[in-house]
Amino acid sequence: MNGSRLDSWVDSYAERTNGMAASEIRALFSVASRPEVVSLAGGMPFVQALPMDQLAETVRTLLLNRGAQALQYGSGQGDVVLREQILDVMRDVGVVAHPDDIVVTTGSQMALDLVTRVFCDPGDVVLVEAPSYVGALGVFRAYQCGVEHVAMDDEGLVPAALSEAIVRVRASGRRIKMIYTIPSFHNPAGVSQGAQRRLEIL
Repeated sequence: MNGSRLDSWVDSYAERTNGMAASEIRALFSVASRPEVVSLAGGMPFVQALPMDQLAETVRTLLLNRGAQALQYGSGQGDVVLREQILDVMRDVGVVAHPDDIVVTTGSQMALDLVTRVFCDPGDVVLVEAPSYVGALGVFRAYQCGVEHVAMDDEGLVPAALSEAIVRVRASGRRIKMIYTIPSFHNPAGVSQGAQRRLEIL
């Protein structure tokens, strides 16, 4: 069994597992969680700054008022009350939608996984900034997407470089499924796209 209790199942694994590797994010967290390390790389919150008393009171209130619902399995889309509140915020910026249009995720990583699973077939191309968020790159590769990097400057994704990448990929006969960009507080570059740049990209 070559030292792994799972080795006997290797021939049964799905084809996509050939491209899977340990998450880069988990590797960062394993280093960042060491007590002697102050890491700025893993995106971990500074928990000492969290309002623990306020959080404890919020949890207490939730359990007293809606404990039975809060501790029970719910909709895969998220609590309908929360989805309606999200719609209220979206309406303020001109987006009109329905609660069924909203899916609440546990974080960006879950959202990336869901979107890629729904939209991308093996071999589809995702255009990403260079550099880009390593967690997203891992998701795209796990679903066997081709990843094409596009140049950035001090205002983020360069529209001319994006246009060139689109032409190049299409000329090669491959299908572009998504453009993955982080327009605000880019991870890891830290830049934010200006309003005009965002319009050019759209």
